[in-house]
Amino acid sequence: EMLVREYRDPLSRYAEGILDSPGGGDDVVQEVFIRLWTRREALGGEGSLRSLLYTMTRHTAIDERRRAHRAEAKAAMTPGPRAAPSPYETAVEAELTERASAAVAALPARRQEVFRLVRECGLSYGEVAGVMGISQQTVANHMSLALASLRDALASVVVEPGGEGRVMGRARDVSSGGTK
Repeated sequence: EMLVREYRDPLSRYAEGILDSPGGGDDVVQEVFIRLWTRREALGGEGSLRSLLYTMTRHTAIDERRRAHRAEAKAAMTPGPRAAPSPYETAVEAELTERASAAVAALPARRQEVFRLVRECGLSYGEVAGVMGISQQTVANHMSLALASLRDALASVVVEPGGEGRVMGRARDVSSGGTK
């Protein structure tokens, strides 16, 4: 009880500095005192108790900061709940999928095979080169040309920001009001 009264506030401020979070040091200090109490018999009589408390606080605060960063990173990577797509979004997606499939089908046979192996089967350029008996650079060239063809084929579908409206046929130059 005496140790808690004497060291709680300074240790808490120290932990808050490490966590860069006001008020977050109390939990760290509580954990330090619990660990100290549960390991009291294993502690030797040598060394400074004050030094031990600050060392334990430092390590516990760093561990807590790492846990918080991992949790934030995981939360950022986890997609939130998504609303069901609107009929408009469903129609646009269906049309884009149809056009993309047609554009891939229109590619020359070898280019189409390279594209499908990379994009649909997930093979690396090196793996595709080995499967097809061509160089990696040839695979890269085929992919570059295939993607350019797909961009051209899909450029005629323009979805305006906010999902409002679609221009079929020629892409509209929004800045000048004309067409490209």
